[in-house]
Amino acid sequence: MTQQACIITNLTLELSQLKLFESLSFQLPLKQFSGMIGRNGQGKSVLMSILHRQAASNLSYSGQITWQCPHQYLAQLQRVQAQTIAHALEIENLYSSFQRIQQGSASFADYEQVENRWHLPMQWQQLLESAGLPTDLSTPIQHLSEGQKTKLALCRLFLLKDHYLLLDEPSNHLDSQGRQWLIDQMAQHTPGGLIISHDRQLLAHVQSIFALNQFGLNYYGGNYALYQQQHNLQVKALSQAVQQEKRELKHLKEQQHLSQIKAQKRKKTGEKLRSSGSQAPILLDAKKEQAEQSLSHLRKQQSKRLADAKDELLHKQTQLEHLKPQSFEFTPISGKSSGEILRCHQLKLAFANTTPLNLAISAREKLHLKGINGIGKSTLLKTIHGLIPPASGEIYCKVSSIYLDQNLSLLDESISGVDYLCSFDSNLTEQQARTLLGNLQIRRDKARAPLATLSGGERLKVALLALKQQTVELLLLDEPENHLDIESRELLALAIRSFNGAMILVSHDESFVEECGISEAYLLR
Repeated sequence: MTQQACIITNLTLELSQLKLFESLSFQLPLKQFSGMIGRNGQGKSVLMSILHRQAASNLSYSGQITWQCPHQYLAQLQRVQAQTIAHALEIENLYSSFQRIQQGSASFADYEQVENRWHLPMQWQQLLESAGLPTDLSTPIQHLSEGQKTKLALCRLFLLKDHYLLLDEPSNHLDSQGRQWLIDQMAQHTPGGLIISHDRQLLAHVQSIFALNQFGLNYYGGNYALYQQQHNLQVKALSQAVQQEKRELKHLKEQQHLSQIKAQKRKKTGEKLRSSGSQAPILLDAKKEQAEQSLSHLRKQQSKRLADAKDELLHKQTQLEHLKPQSFEFTPISGKSSGEILRCHQLKLAFANTTPLNLAISAREKLHLKGINGIGKSTLLKTIHGLIPPASGEIYCKVSSIYLDQNLSLLDESISGVDYLCSFDSNLTEQQARTLLGNLQIRRDKARAPLATLSGGERLKVALLALKQQTVELLLLDEPENHLDIESRELLALAIRSFNGAMILVSHDESFVEECGISEAYLLR
């Protein structure tokens, strides 16, 4: 029998008085990694934070969560809040003791602290080396890239050899080497864990899938590919059942219509007999009363069967989870600019150790900016946008640009999506803003909720809508697919493909870049 890391019983969650889930009961299997999937805003991150018992002030829950082993949690957005690598790994005291022993200034307490732990410094170094991170534990992390910070946060968790791990989108910001490193570390981490992810490469390496939707949580054995097969079969069977219910409903309506026609014919026949005087009125009245009672009983039966059939059809249609398709596109460019719009000549970046860059982009050209974590891709975009001065060299840009960074810094998270969009366009009405948000499945109360309460994917959608409100000729997008569910990634790729302006895209997802229709690439070294 499979051992369980955690048993969850009758879990009900309410966020700002809105019920997200009701009576969820499931178990997290120990010694395997499970994936959790679902649309943006479905409540995956909220559910995971509750499992770690980190409830926000506007969140209430009931039910029982029983952990059978120690566990640890990686949040979706705030990866690392530390000054140095030792601080981030939560080993400062141990590291300081080892440092004093090495320098010959250790106390008795230092030796007592490191007793039976002499193997740890080598373990720390090997793990950091495998992640491609600095091995000097006193290194400040302020200039590490988002990908490096994510790997550092994961290193802290993988040092906890006996902990079940709760990982919220752990592959966001990781380059291809970093993703493979994560997969290798998962294979070596015996207790297993639960991963929220839209990364199909990562989901190929889990042993089970939890699919979250508005009806609850469904469990599927196997990886994402097996889940897709099972899910598609279920949808196909349900679609066939819906069609059968529709045929049944149509047949019942036809029967009801025929019964009404027959009743009308009998009524007319009775009226003719009464006017002809061929039968006694008392006999005709008895027949009429009997026919009306029979017809009333038939109508009640037919009405009940129709109501039951309609309810069953609605139930099956609802199970199909039909949602309005999303729609999004960037504002098209009028086409004034032509020729070269951006040139970087012998450009050296601040905080980055790259060779001098010589880069040129023409109007309407799209470029995929590639490079390993920490090489300076985000720094280059910030430099082009004028947020960071270059160390040396020249930048010439003759068009306006917009920069969407990995942390969505352009968002004011204290206000709602409606107010944020209206702040970009004074002519935009609340209803128009709600329609834009609704097109990306941010509807009803969520459109008026502070952005800080939305999921990472929903916040990113609001940021993309803000870009849509502005007409610019050069878009600088830094891993915009992060946090988006699979359906939304496909929508964004289509919008990028159809955009008629220039663009520099940073992404580690080659499949996404291919879907965007971008073939030109520039590799930072």
